[in-house]
Amino acid sequence: MKVLELMTSDVKCCSADDSLDRAANLMWEGDCGVVPVVGPGRELVGMITDRDICMAAYMKGRPLAALEVRDAMAKELTFCSPEATLETAMSLMKE
Repeated sequence: MKVLELMTSDVKCCSADDSLDRAANLMWEGDCGVVPVVGPGRELVGMITDRDICMAAYMKGRPLAALEVRDAMAKELTFCSPEATLETAMSLMKE
């Protein structure tokens, strides 16, 4: 089986310039805990999780609307092609 057969294709994303409030809202509306962060050309530049948002708000002591996604997102990414096998994807997640 390939990743393509299980992955979500209608993915909501945000930019690094967006507020954490916007990212949290996308997660709420999409019933998910992670949102890809894309650059101007829609290239993947990071990922932001609900935990990232909570910890940034707590550590900085500021409202979500006053913080940017770039301040909390993960910038080191591991990914695979939609054509990759599930075994390959699972192996990458284990690493």
